[in-house]
Amino acid sequence: MHTDIPQRPEVEHLAAVSSPHLVTIVLRTTPVTTEAEAARITFGTLTTQAIARLTELGGSPTEIERTAAGLRALHDDAHLWRYLSHSLVVFASPERTINYRLPNELESEWFAGSHFRIVPILRTLTYPHEARVLALSQNAVRLIAIGPDHPGVEVPVPELPSDLLDTFNVEDPGIESHQRRLHSPEGQTPRLLAYTRAVDRAIAPVLRATRVPLILAATQPLAGMFRSITSATEFLDATIDGNPDERTAAELDEAARTILDAHYAAELAADAERFETRRANGKAVTDLTDVARAAVAGAVATLYVDIDAHPVGALDTLTGTVSAESDPGRSLVDQIAAQVLAHGGRVLPLRRGEVPGGGELGAEVRFSV
Repeated sequence: MHTDIPQRPEVEHLAAVSSPHLVTIVLRTTPVTTEAEAARITFGTLTTQAIARLTELGGSPTEIERTAAGLRALHDDAHLWRYLSHSLVVFASPERTINYRLPNELESEWFAGSHFRIVPILRTLTYPHEARVLALSQNAVRLIAIGPDHPGVEVPVPELPSDLLDTFNVEDPGIESHQRRLHSPEGQTPRLLAYTRAVDRAIAPVLRATRVPLILAATQPLAGMFRSITSATEFLDATIDGNPDERTAAELDEAARTILDAHYAAELAADAERFETRRANGKAVTDLTDVARAAVAGAVATLYVDIDAHPVGALDTLTGTVSAESDPGRSLVDQIAAQVLAHGGRVLPLRRGEVPGGGELGAEVRFSV
């Protein structure tokens, strides 16, 4: 599976684009190479429909043809269609055509008009399915990278001890007597603590560089000792039980993803609870017009949106009012999301029924508007 995960500045740039002759195509795909041709055929169909819509909206035939040419070139890129993920999102303009292969299973759709549809791509940033697993025992230490596009792989870490004995630079001739001292009642605890501190010091720079959740795979007493001394800030409470030495990186990956799913579910539940508390205090809104007005005023701290929502209306970005009819070529929900991003807020696209407040949109606000 191959992915291209956008960074927030890239999404913010796409959200700010406003010009004629833009096309967004969201395509459900599969990493199975033998099924790529069916996805490419569907992409061609969506392209035809989107370009037809641009023609209906009017504008420069030359510019529309340039947008179409970029999409056709992508359709003919055999290398791209050999290496897919679960979704493909394409943004095409007369000047350039870019694409992202995403691990999320998105619904196929096209959008044509004067701005890009950004809400689907934000789903990947909401739940990136990325973490590090620290497999820790007295006999071995491994740091495993969990990512959206690959099974668990071991990460090389400078100065990471290979095991407990390596922490104390034990020479082979005296290893047996040293092992006895390490495992004596009076010497085991301080040395295990020193060992966990050495591990924590080694992995700290790696964790700071990635800022993804850390999941521990260890048994007691090492698990408790490491938790008592680590400087890691993104450390999840759940532990992968059992002896990590008996698990491959792929097995640790599978166990970690189960923990990540539970972590994301707990985050969503906490968000919903906080939302209701804030709504009771006048700090969260669900009415479409209230959400829109707050977004334009820069008041929205977090916007929750049904990823498949297409509410009717058009946003006036000067007043925050919503007209009764949609503006051809503009998506109301993407206009609102773009305003939130432009003012430094978060946008969390969720599945139907997950949006706090029970509607299509919900917003936590910094101040009342």
